[in-house]
Amino acid sequence: MKILLVDDHPLFIEGISGVLCKLDKNLSILTSGSCEEALALTKDDDDIDLVLLDLNLPGMSGLDGLTLLRHQLPATPVVLLSASEDRQKVLAAIESGAKGYIPKSASSDIIINALKLVLSGGVYLPMAVLDTMNTAPAIETKNASGQALTTRQSEVLNLLAQGSSNKVIAHQLNMAENTVRVHVGAILRYLNVNNRTEAGVAATRLGLVESAD
Repeated sequence: MKILLVDDHPLFIEGISGVLCKLDKNLSILTSGSCEEALALTKDDDDIDLVLLDLNLPGMSGLDGLTLLRHQLPATPVVLLSASEDRQKVLAAIESGAKGYIPKSASSDIIINALKLVLSGGVYLPMAVLDTMNTAPAIETKNASGQALTTRQSEVLNLLAQGSSNKVIAHQLNMAENTVRVHVGAILRYLNVNNRTEAGVAATRLGLVESAD
């Protein structure tokens, strides 16, 4: 596996390199101190599995660099790894095509699990951002028995409807996989369906999740 780390702080690069080695025993790490250097490097070497990009870099900003790197490496996931935990910056990065946003304050276990999620095709958001996004009132739709989904069950349902496995949901929401199973069981009972596919269809019909169209 080959990772490109774009950051201008040598001490952080040294520290995170030790953490990243847990991803793959044959890991190769390329480093660059700016987006301009990263773009020049990837022009001649596009055999990169993952890009980790800081937001605050000299010269071109991380967000601008994100757009150009995605254009240059369309098949390579780019993850923001930044000291900033500003919600607007996180959302701007995801809207620009980042496959994840990991605060530099995160533990090594969270970083590794988040990157594994991204490499498996998922998208990682920090829990603080998910909590902020969930401050809006939850949908109060009730079933025939007068039951309503909790906010947490709504989060699980959203990911379930997208086809995410319990393992992916657990990583995305920072939950134990057994807890996800409990929520999925409650969701199936709430919707009065027998499986995940039926749950996704029923949830879309009821307006509990957005249609994929």
